[in-house]
Amino acid sequence: MRISDNLLKIIKEKNIKVHDLAKKSQVHHSAIYRILKEENKNPGVYTVKKIADYLGLTIDELLK
Repeated sequence: MRISDNLLKIIKEKNIKVHDLAKKSQVHHSAIYRILKEENKNPGVYTVKKIADYLGLTIDELLK
């Protein structure tokens, strides 16, 4: 599964808005949108770590 698919699935399951995810994870919303639209298929480890931490997941769980 691609990170974009998994991230979209998780934010839908947890009913989180992208803007809220961006603000609370301290990742710019445009970076998250680029991941979701697959414009950035390989986000940096720090970006992924911040998103995973906010969602209460490990990096592995977010990327699987």
